[in-house]
Amino acid sequence: MNATKGVFKKKQAKIPKQPIIQEEVPKIPSDFTSQVAKILIKDGLINNKSVVCSPVSIDAVLRILAAGAKNSTLEELLRSLGHANLEELNAAARELATVLKGSENEDEDYAPVISYVNALWLDQRFLLDNLFQMVLRDVYNAEARAVDFKNQADEVVKEANSWAEEQTKGMIKQVLTRDNIQDDTVLLLANALYFNATWEKKFNQRLTKNADFNLLNGDKIQVPFMNYNKDEYVDYGKFGECQVIKMPYKNRNYYNYRKRFAMYIFLPNESNGLPNLMETIKIDRNLFKVDRVKVKQVSIPKFNLESFVSLKESMKQLGLVLPFEETCKDFSGIIGVSDVVYVNDVVQKCRVVVDEQGTKAAAGTFARKEGSARSRLLPEIKFVADHPFMFMIREDVSGALLFIGSMLRPQ
Repeated sequence: MNATKGVFKKKQAKIPKQPIIQEEVPKIPSDFTSQVAKILIKDGLINNKSVVCSPVSIDAVLRILAAGAKNSTLEELLRSLGHANLEELNAAARELATVLKGSENEDEDYAPVISYVNALWLDQRFLLDNLFQMVLRDVYNAEARAVDFKNQADEVVKEANSWAEEQTKGMIKQVLTRDNIQDDTVLLLANALYFNATWEKKFNQRLTKNADFNLLNGDKIQVPFMNYNKDEYVDYGKFGECQVIKMPYKNRNYYNYRKRFAMYIFLPNESNGLPNLMETIKIDRNLFKVDRVKVKQVSIPKFNLESFVSLKESMKQLGLVLPFEETCKDFSGIIGVSDVVYVNDVVQKCRVVVDEQGTKAAAGTFARKEGSARSRLLPEIKFVADHPFMFMIREDVSGALLFIGSMLRPQ
């Protein structure tokens, strides 16, 4: 996306300085999981449902699976995740863990509070392969927990859900149900992500007012809109039939550019333009190029979005098929035996809360394995998100995509 800077008179207020940023090649590929997100959002549009998912949480689970995979299944996982080999994959996992290492103090106003953790529950009939156990501990900072899936399934479900709830500060509840566990379940693999950050420029609560939000079917509903004062400088771009605004989060080291978290909102020009946007948009680094410009109006709805999705079919559409085959014998690197062990499903529950202060977001991703064993800017710019849009939460230095979602009906 190429954006042309707005033209301003010399006597206008000086444009606020932005931190000096050195663009780097992303070390954490996310093409596959961002494409998964697109499919989920498009499916949600068909069913008139808002959707949110976490690409980095999906990546974590798939990388751990790849660490224990062999043969063609390993090759397919590496190809899907954008890595040439396991060494490169593990390096990306370490890099992501560093990126997502945030403050642990909920009261800290200048750094995102982030929790990014992995866990594994293994049936007591099996032992982890020694090499996989070392990688799980040293790269993914996780330990396996021995459980009895056959005789204590209810207890395992309760424990896994409690773990997800605890790791996401209560935002994610009951990812799994009893139906997710079968007698032949071998293991559960999980990642939990919690993100709590304050806007670099908070919205004034006194300016929050109810206004019309246009639904895809043409109806209107009243929802609370957050507003900036008039003539604010913001990070803004325009490409094709879409506007984009970037809203950075506060970070203690923001001007040191080591980590730069921000929410991007992609707003189609037409009220019913989101389906077409999802067909045409390409999620790459060019999509996030914005300029600091003055806008006449910024209005964004408050929202609290939660969604639960199964990822299996979306992944298969994108060519990741072998891990889900019921005849798969390529996960011997996990439990050290060559019996049939396959991924039954990958499910994820996400929640994002946006208000005047900032954003709270969380994701829980579980994989269950079974087996027998831009263009020219207009002079006057307004960004009024009063119809369905797409949003992303991103760390700009690494390119890591924490969350991608669609908002069809703010609640």
